[in-house]
Amino acid sequence: MNHRPHIALLAAVCGFGGVLAACSTKTDVSLTGNTPARYSHVWVTVQEVWFNNSATAGPEDGGWAKFPLSTPSTVDLVAQNGGNLGSMASGLRLAAATYSQVRLIPVDASAPLAASAQNAGALYNFEADYVDSQNTTQQVPLELLNPDKGIGIQTSLKVPVGNVGASLTATGTGTTTTGALPFGSTTGTTATSPFGTTGNTTSTLGSTATSSGTTSTTPSNSFAVAFDGGSDLVPFSFATGGSGILLSAHGAAYDLSQAGGISGQLSLTYITTSSSGLPDIRVSAQTLSTDGTRHIIVSATTVQSDGSFLLYPLTTNSSTTNPLTYDVVIHGPGIATIIVKDVQVPRSSSSSGSTTTTTSPATTTTTPATGMTTGPYATPTTSNGTSTSTSTGTTTTINANVSPVSIGTLTPRAATGYAANIATARGAPLPAGAVVNFYQTLGGKDEVPYVIEASPIDPFNQVLFNAAALSTGTVDSGTWSTNGKVIIVSAAPAEGARTYKVAAVAPGFSDGVLDPKVTVSAPKSGTASVVVPTLKLGAGATAGSLTATVIATTPGKYDQGELLVSHDGVLVAAASLDEVLTQGTGGIVTVANLPSGTPDAVYYVTIRAWKSTDLGGSVQRQWYPQVIDLRTTTSGSIALPVN
Repeated sequence: MNHRPHIALLAAVCGFGGVLAACSTKTDVSLTGNTPARYSHVWVTVQEVWFNNSATAGPEDGGWAKFPLSTPSTVDLVAQNGGNLGSMASGLRLAAATYSQVRLIPVDASAPLAASAQNAGALYNFEADYVDSQNTTQQVPLELLNPDKGIGIQTSLKVPVGNVGASLTATGTGTTTTGALPFGSTTGTTATSPFGTTGNTTSTLGSTATSSGTTSTTPSNSFAVAFDGGSDLVPFSFATGGSGILLSAHGAAYDLSQAGGISGQLSLTYITTSSSGLPDIRVSAQTLSTDGTRHIIVSATTVQSDGSFLLYPLTTNSSTTNPLTYDVVIHGPGIATIIVKDVQVPRSSSSSGSTTTTTSPATTTTTPATGMTTGPYATPTTSNGTSTSTSTGTTTTINANVSPVSIGTLTPRAATGYAANIATARGAPLPAGAVVNFYQTLGGKDEVPYVIEASPIDPFNQVLFNAAALSTGTVDSGTWSTNGKVIIVSAAPAEGARTYKVAAVAPGFSDGVLDPKVTVSAPKSGTASVVVPTLKLGAGATAGSLTATVIATTPGKYDQGELLVSHDGVLVAAASLDEVLTQGTGGIVTVANLPSGTPDAVYYVTIRAWKSTDLGGSVQRQWYPQVIDLRTTTSGSIALPVN
């Protein structure tokens, strides 16, 4: 499977607390963004942050250290491009341990507007502002998949033991909820839940604590989790003229004390900027895939208006003589692609001292234990008990203290571009969560393809909502050297100038084969098109299915819709509800070819329903709490009342 790290969640840890009241360092949580140039704002609002020792724990499982924020925090991911960090919470008291999962609990776009989102100027808690094809700015809700279950991110983050003195100045608290009975268990027993076996731990449900109103600075331990808006923001169309944007949030995590960065500067003298004022140029750091057949994106960023860019954070090793290397790909429809190979990225000596300064008011807020509400634009409430935590409720934008390695100043060559879209073979659609990659290969021995352009598919229509913009230019390439000089040479790629290999990737599926026959080239006119083959299930997975009984509680109210299947906030599959909704009372919908038999085969369901003739009407969004567990079986079922 092709995993791409994408937005960064920073956690720096100080304080005491947790299961055994072990001392640890202070925990601050921030977000950093990476969004394409056409977006002017992407607002994200979070109300809770959870941690778990298990990488595969589901949201109903035990073992979670939960931190409800007294005031939800809002960050604009566009403002966080280039290594900036938007503060989410401070002073969370997290026990010393190694955590294998972080989970963010969002405030859905349909929920009442949080004060932090209102203060930021957003219309919705989750919102995407972008310029459409008519050059008109649109402000639309950013739709989430099962927001009540949150966005799960597998990781390995070690919280060391801190000191008692530091713990006394923490500005936020949370609850640690563990055990096999997540809704109120205070036993320390070991038992089996639908998500597996939990350990012998103690729950602290029902506890309350208050903050001191102090100011915290300079956390001593920092972590980061990243999402890429280039692949995770999924535009789609529905009905006649209807459209929206879905967040399918992949993620990966970093210990910033072991991270580094790559910076550079582009001369933009001959480059046209986009409507946002930014050049339509993206930069990515790439490494070889596990099987060695292609390069994969591990980090990406937007070039700023002055031509500068920063790729951060990047994983490093402890070697001072043989550090990890990355290849940097700089591309856009108006330039010849630039590839700089073998950039050595040592650990940044100052990354562990990354500075966050936030002030939290001295307040106590109690969150009652309530159940999750389903229904149109329901507000998720997932607290397992009464608990208290504090946050600033505001966003503080700061720069990461990182000393990146530089690839110097490069001058892109101007080039013409063309648009390309996809089609799928009849009866062989791509998985709904697929991203289509356009590859080119440098000439020479043992070279493998690089990702030049990537775009998520419209999950409802099996095409790219925005056609990929590809350059017709040859490729400039060179090898980085420790003296900072890169000697650039220009040559046609192995596929030929103007030509790209095309393949898809998707969570739970094997990467698409790089077939030399599956290519796209610049047409004489119009938009180029290529048929992209479907994907095979990932290693160890078998074909599973979900049978959904759709019940229209108000017959005839909706006649079109989509059923969306997700895992940890990532879109995996979709199926049309049109046929059963037009029947009036509902019917049976089957989702086939779901990956089953793997630790990740745990799914949840969200639906969208609308009336095709009501072009200005609202969409019914609804999510359901029932888990679809296909880890040990190949079939599941669920009843879906459409209210």
